Amino acid sequence: MGIDSDNFKELCYWCRIGSVENVDRLVSTGVNLNLNDEFDNSPLFLASLCGNEGVVKLLLKRGAVCDRDRFEGARCIYGALTDSIRNILLAFDISKAVDSRQPFAAHLSSLLTDPSIKSHDVVFQFSGAEEIKLHKFLLAARSSYFEEKFQGSWADKHLIKMPDWIPYESLRIISRFMYLVPVLHELGPEEIGIAKQFCKKLKLLDLLDYIEKVRHIMDPSEKSRLATESQFRFSERARQQLRAFVGKIIEKKMCLPLGDISLFEALETLKSSACVPDVFLSVREKQRPGFRWFYPCHRSILIRSEYFKIMFSSNFKEASSYSETPEGTVDRSKSFPIVSFPCSDPAVAELILAYLYYDNTDIHWKLALDVLVAADAVFADRLKTMAAVAIMQSTEFLDHRSIFEVLYVAWETRMERLEHYAAEVIARDFKFYCGDPRFEEAVLRSSQRIQNRQETDTIELIDDIRYQLLKKHNIDTDDFEDITWDELEMKPTRTESSPYEEDIAMLENLLNKMGLIA
Repeated sequence: MGIDSDNFKELCYWCRIGSVENVDRLVSTGVNLNLNDEFDNSPLFLASLCGNEGVVKLLLKRGAVCDRDRFEGARCIYGALTDSIRNILLAFDISKAVDSRQPFAAHLSSLLTDPSIKSHDVVFQFSGAEEIKLHKFLLAARSSYFEEKFQGSWADKHLIKMPDWIPYESLRIISRFMYLVPVLHELGPEEIGIAKQFCKKLKLLDLLDYIEKVRHIMDPSEKSRLATESQFRFSERARQQLRAFVGKIIEKKMCLPLGDISLFEALETLKSSACVPDVFLSVREKQRPGFRWFYPCHRSILIRSEYFKIMFSSNFKEASSYSETPEGTVDRSKSFPIVSFPCSDPAVAELILAYLYYDNTDIHWKLALDVLVAADAVFADRLKTMAAVAIMQSTEFLDHRSIFEVLYVAWETRMERLEHYAAEVIARDFKFYCGDPRFEEAVLRSSQRIQNRQETDTIELIDDIRYQLLKKHNIDTDDFEDITWDELEMKPTRTESSPYEEDIAMLENLLNKMGLIA
């Protein structure tokens, strides 16, 4: 299984357990969803066999294949634990499968197919008056041929007139491939012949390899399998290329003083760099007041975040700063806007950029809490979830950070799973935490979170801890849905509930001392 062996094994584990968040985290590392483990089980088979419908849906959405005409697909269908999962698998149509395994791939495709996203900065015009509007940065990131052209003879051009001998269809196919629009199922013999002419020149070796292989395959099912596998490789290759491109963005960043006359000159230099930016992202420098880091970025990528999408599609000055050429592309001769990033840590900003550009969700526990806050500020909900998972799964986090920090950030960012995690940690060592003044402060804050609190209102943190204490002491909660906490405290249902009573007594004593009823 190669370099992804550990990730693949972990993926199979979470498919069995049914953790959608962890499966999503591992998928974003680029692991191949259509491999089999040492027991010849695919992730999709494990998820369907164990009845994890949410994981099954996610795997299919991210590129797992269920081909009923092949053994593995049939095995998934007939091994499904529930009729609901079986129906989901039966409804899967491999011939219409869309490779949106990575959300970033779907976003790149939308830049080409969604006419409402107007961030193109180059037009390729053909003799028949047909034209294709594209993005210089993406072409440069994905093809060394275009990178050389945009740094050479096409550097100052926004309109490229194509020679008469180059057909419109050739660039249409190539551009769809480069923007990760699933195109392989649509290619007939004529389209394959056209695409092949330009693959070598543009150094698109992955597409050329597919073309050479598919020419010798007659079976439709085998062609579909090859197309799906190839689309996976194309997306992963694009991910690697964009990872390298983000490396260039970070390499080109500049730390500059605000208001200094040199700022404009420096940004003009940055604008003409190989990154081909159309916006500058500004991040505060913590150690040097008045200085900021400037990153050469791209509006079309930043709008993956709802925060930036609103900014660039409204009446804010950032949206109105752009001028258009007569051909309807961004006028690169004009100044580009500077947008502030809502954090003061370049490492956090760079991690979020990596997420926006190529779906990186590899978050170190040291940065996880700060990433969570920043992701909340830019409305990146999926990244928030990944940051929460990084906190919850780290064995080192609580050696360096307080569980109360986690709780307060969970409240601030409305991350319910972290609230429950904090309650679980506190309940796990309740005797220790109950004597901690910070716990008393947390209970007080939780009580104040209830607007117009009435005497009969409960305190959310206390409710969560009570529930976690039941779990800690293995007390079955199934029979307690209609029973009040007072009744439950008076009548534990198992002989081993004495330690539970001790924990509850400590909790009640604290609440009485604080004058709280919960």
